[in-house]
Amino acid sequence: MRTGIVGLGEIGQHHLAAIRDSEDAELVAVCDLDPELAGSSAGDARAFSDVGEMLAACELDSLAVCLPHSLHVEVAVEAIAAGCNVLLEKPMAVDVGGCDRIAAAAQAAGVAVGISHNQLHYAPHVRLRELIDAESLGALRAIYARLWIGDRYRGWREDPAIVGGGLLMDAGVHRVYLSRALGGPVEAVEATMDVPRAEERFEVTFHFASGATGLIQGSYFGPEGTFDDRIDVLGDRGAAVVSGCEAYFEGDLRDEPQLRHRLDGAWADDAVSDSWAASVARSVSEILAAFAAGREPLVGPTAGRETVGLIEAAYVAAETGGRVETDAILDRDASERAHGPGGRV
Repeated sequence: MRTGIVGLGEIGQHHLAAIRDSEDAELVAVCDLDPELAGSSAGDARAFSDVGEMLAACELDSLAVCLPHSLHVEVAVEAIAAGCNVLLEKPMAVDVGGCDRIAAAAQAAGVAVGISHNQLHYAPHVRLRELIDAESLGALRAIYARLWIGDRYRGWREDPAIVGGGLLMDAGVHRVYLSRALGGPVEAVEATMDVPRAEERFEVTFHFASGATGLIQGSYFGPEGTFDDRIDVLGDRGAAVVSGCEAYFEGDLRDEPQLRHRLDGAWADDAVSDSWAASVARSVSEILAAFAAGREPLVGPTAGRETVGLIEAAYVAAETGGRVETDAILDRDASERAHGPGGRV
């Protein structure tokens, strides 16, 4: 597939490398507002500083969009109108309405959309999912997902209008889709935050249809240099802990086992290991392979929309101080089609 990319910042460089390594894609164009960055990143591809010019000049089959969140919808719709399959970095959009615009445009044009929820491809998370599915932990009772950060994200990520919210809509997206993937459908959400939609601290509770409870807790108020994105899972016969994903990339962990589990009454280290960068590469590769094969990616528009919808539910819950039933926000029938009979991604 003739493939382009727009947005060549940190995550864009990881997407760029994965596109170059893909057996399903040929990199033909790159685009960034910084012409020097576009030129230095292009290699043998053509370099642009305007996405409209790139789409007009190059007959692309697919486009990777690695732009600030608030730009996703307009660029995705423009690319879809040009006949492109679209790979979006998380989140799909800043609100459910934006997700619906992208999905409707893709359906009308007969093209596919994939969202990079890369931590679904992180090997310790995959192994954790396998333990849950095999009922090795017994009946699921609780999930606790941390996001403790000691240094605030800067640049455009400081602006809630561009991010679509605060920390929850930024790095917290990973905690949301991963909790959903591990715990299954979410029936209701409760939340507290310091300043909803511009939050630097949040606590979000998911009430899963299975009867289990999930807590996602995060803030920027950790000690300097901290990055803690552990996942703890408790069943009625066992427990497991993934000690981090981005924490290894950010350098806050040293030589710790990436997954530990308590099975048959004893704690043990699992041999599985991986890196954040490898999970990004596999996420991009899976989406491109799906485009080439004419099938829907692991995370398509419905699953991407559900993640954004759960965050919207959390904002409403924090603003009202109440419990928000998710049926008011999520298309439950479509969600079940996207996630399969087990209700997981």
